[in-house]
Amino acid sequence: MNKATSLLLVGSISVLLYLNTLGAGFVFDDHRAILTNDDLDSKKTSIYELFSHDFWGGGMHRKESHKSYRPLTVITYRLLNYEFAGLEPFGYHLVNVILHAIVSMLFLQVAEIVLGPHGDKEWSTMAALLFATHSIHTEAVASVVGRAELLACIFFLFSFLFYSQAINTHSNYSSAYTFLSIILGFFSMLSKEQGITVLGVCGAYDVLAHWNSLLNMCCKIFKKGKERFEIQSDCRDVIKRLCFIALSGAIMMWFRISMNEGTDPIFKPEEMRAAFHPNRLVRIFSFSNIYVWNILLLIFPSSLCCDWSLGSLPIIETLYDVRNIWSLILYIVLGLLIISTLRGDTVVGIGMSFLLIPFLPSAGIIFKVGFVIAERVLYLPSLGYCLLLSVGAERLSKRIYNKKIVQIALVFVLISMSVKTVSRNWDWHSDLSLFESGVRANPGNVKLHNNYAMELKSAGRFKEAEKYYKIAMEIEPDYAEVYFNYGNLLSETKDHKGALHYFEKAMSFPHMYSKTLNNAATMYFKLGRYTEAENKFKESLEINPDQPMTYNNLASLYGETKRYKESSRMFKKAIEMNPGYTEAYFNYGTLLYQMGQVDEGEKHLRHALKLNPNHHGALNNLKVIEYYRNKGQK
Repeated sequence: MNKATSLLLVGSISVLLYLNTLGAGFVFDDHRAILTNDDLDSKKTSIYELFSHDFWGGGMHRKESHKSYRPLTVITYRLLNYEFAGLEPFGYHLVNVILHAIVSMLFLQVAEIVLGPHGDKEWSTMAALLFATHSIHTEAVASVVGRAELLACIFFLFSFLFYSQAINTHSNYSSAYTFLSIILGFFSMLSKEQGITVLGVCGAYDVLAHWNSLLNMCCKIFKKGKERFEIQSDCRDVIKRLCFIALSGAIMMWFRISMNEGTDPIFKPEEMRAAFHPNRLVRIFSFSNIYVWNILLLIFPSSLCCDWSLGSLPIIETLYDVRNIWSLILYIVLGLLIISTLRGDTVVGIGMSFLLIPFLPSAGIIFKVGFVIAERVLYLPSLGYCLLLSVGAERLSKRIYNKKIVQIALVFVLISMSVKTVSRNWDWHSDLSLFESGVRANPGNVKLHNNYAMELKSAGRFKEAEKYYKIAMEIEPDYAEVYFNYGNLLSETKDHKGALHYFEKAMSFPHMYSKTLNNAATMYFKLGRYTEAENKFKESLEINPDQPMTYNNLASLYGETKRYKESSRMFKKAIEMNPGYTEAYFNYGTLLYQMGQVDEGEKHLRHALKLNPNHHGALNNLKVIEYYRNKGQK
């Protein structure tokens, strides 16, 4: 198979497998990154401001910022999508599919460099096909926020390709190639923080490519001690490049850390229990188990899930936990591969570099991360896995002297992966389907049950929503958000007493108190407990005065208790804070009509109708006003 045919095959399969994502909507983190992100709109945010904002559209200086700094990815959202078709999801997904195809074809180039000198070209094509079809990539490609991984990987691979040119050329262009590689590594980091690891991969590749020369140099240094000797030119070049990489990496790290403006991201200890456990041994055991799961997902991606936080992977608190055996096996295998590398197995060493170095930022070793397992962060490390699998298949075929058997086995893997990938893509079509799949794959995750129940509620499937809220309460009795959301469900079904019960339970958790006050006060109001309702509304406004909804609710309470002057003042406050608040206009218009200010009431009701032409309450009240007006004329 010639080069052009291989590229066409890999690119075509990459596109075909993800065609069914083109009809998907915005799902999960896409809502925050796309739908509510002002950075996509050039009328709201200048292109220069993007470089001081985080991935979600807020300033990096904010204490509550997640500190995800990916300006190049946000620029693609703006220039390639929003400027052309606004918030139409088709274009966002189309760009992701194209980027995945580009990554897969670039990886073919890389695989040929890594595997080409050591075997047949067909194994390079096999590695690229394994990458193109791997089901672990569905989150990165099918979710719009996954573009950060795709874009970072493109720059990552280009950086490596230029660095390989710097190594393999002895002309004056070598330094230029190295410089271009560093710049592309910087672009990779600006697409996703993980991209900076390409410098480590390039450095490891340089060392492994000159392993024997460097080893001989070290032996001479050890033997001669302080005596001077001439370092070979190729070793000098390696040392120069490594120093340049180290210096560039330090500058890039300084720049990236400085963007945090002296504050660290805020993570929730209850969601990442292993990272925040006070016992170091428990952290080591638990993180080792997380690494095992990451490898298992690469080897056998059957139970894919969008969220692995909270109790998905229970922490390991004792040495005698059977899960530690799997961790031990993992470390033994990694140790054997490292020993093989040190003995001069360059290909295995490069595959290990692609697997392990890009994973380091996600490993929780250097600093805390905001997740337990995130499948999309395995997009880059999977490059190494596919290289190692292809190398292993090639060597196995030589050992058993029957290449066809190994190739048939790999074709079976490719077909299985392709079927799983297409199937998994359907899960990413909507929040409802995504959380439904999550509940099946990860039944111990309270957040998934809570989110699935919320989506069922939004779909009007109240009975099913109630079922999953109750399951969530059984899984994690201390997960306050479930009580809050279940209270909202009961409120919508007019069970005000039941809703109040669950709001009060939510308020017993300090971090949920202020969030729940307005809801609890509303239930007190609807149950006729006006004094308690008024006190809770006022307390809520003392904690956070920027709540137009609370002003609206308090105004309605004053209206109900005939305190019209105070009611009018509260409605005006709500409208002043949110000029597009339909319910405030409707409620205030209704109040004015009841007070006998018919014309003024009609004006506000018509404004409510202008904001929402389908507002039934405003339509009905206007009909009543028109009826009595006509009746009075007669």
